[in-house]
Amino acid sequence: MATNLILSKESSESEIKRYFNAVLELSKSDNEFPINLDEVWMLVYGRKEEAVRALTSSEQFIENVDYQVLRRNAENSNGGRPTNEYKLTVSCMEFFIARKVRPVFEVYRQVFHQSVWKVIESQNNPKREPSLTTKVRVGLEWVKGVSEVLNLNDSSKLSLISKVAAPLGLPTPDYTPSHGILKSATELLKEAGLSISAQAFNQRAIQKGILCDMKRKSSKGRDKYFKSITESGLSYGENQVNPNNPKETQPLWYEEKFNELLMLLDFKLARVL
Repeated sequence: MATNLILSKESSESEIKRYFNAVLELSKSDNEFPINLDEVWMLVYGRKEEAVRALTSSEQFIENVDYQVLRRNAENSNGGRPTNEYKLTVSCMEFFIARKVRPVFEVYRQVFHQSVWKVIESQNNPKREPSLTTKVRVGLEWVKGVSEVLNLNDSSKLSLISKVAAPLGLPTPDYTPSHGILKSATELLKEAGLSISAQAFNQRAIQKGILCDMKRKSSKGRDKYFKSITESGLSYGENQVNPNNPKETQPLWYEEKFNELLMLLDFKLARVL
């Protein structure tokens, strides 16, 4: 095994973190497929055959792009079929394995999503300069992971991509197409003539599964909470990176659909928007 570690459902957080750190180091050496499926399939699947079938039959993953199949023991001494070795990219492992187990994904985020800032910061004080390919790959994987976890809108995704691309001298689009007029709950409640506080609105939206509370660590190690629109709520609004704190999201709502959202949340309307 490339990392000399094999994970299972019984693996501790420290073991999983040690494994991901080893994978991170392998990926920095331009190893495009640093993960052996044999090392991680037991985190999710009961049998390796199930994991292989899920990987190779999924339209989400493409051979030689997301994973490689290496023939091993082509001549099986027992007369059986040759065995194959499956090597995954970091991105493939994230979506195929890590995201399916919340505690595992939390450790994954700690290791991989924070590493991109170290790559970018090394631009100002380089020692061992990573290749451009490595910087772009790590940066885009981080953007993809953060965007998925926080359900970010296109504008915020572009903002994050720009933060990765700018130090590398890579061009990015200036804007993304608008999907509607976005406003805060406070603005829209006022325009609707409702005497409902944003706090009461948020609480009702959480109860209905439209919003959720997210948690992050402050610079002093304390837990900080913020709101994020859930996947089921994205038809009513978008998560934008908070301009006052880029580590948090700011839920914004579509003006033209706010009336429908209020009815879904069982609020009585004072007037039609």
